[in-house]
Amino acid sequence: MNSVDAGTLAGIAVMAVTTLFNRTAGFVLMRFVPLTPRVRRILECLPGAVLIAIIAPAAAHGDLAMILGLAAALLAAKFLKSDFFAVLAAVVVGATVRYFGY
Repeated sequence: MNSVDAGTLAGIAVMAVTTLFNRTAGFVLMRFVPLTPRVRRILECLPGAVLIAIIAPAAAHGDLAMILGLAAALLAAKFLKSDFFAVLAAVVVGATVRYFGY
């Protein structure tokens, strides 16, 4: 049986508290931001921006699965107009390419 030392548990606890704080602070602070059309557009663009920020560096280094997954996400987002289906397309294409060893 593997045991976990106190330092590891403390690290996990600190990360959990930090994550909870950041998410809660975001909700609390957004109460004071008026939802103008400009702010609404910015908030609607955030999921796509986060996805690109995660995938683009790996795609820039020549990872074929990431490049094809990114292309699938872009095509799905353009034609289906759905963030959910864009992420789904990226995951399915990327997993399929990795399954076949590329």
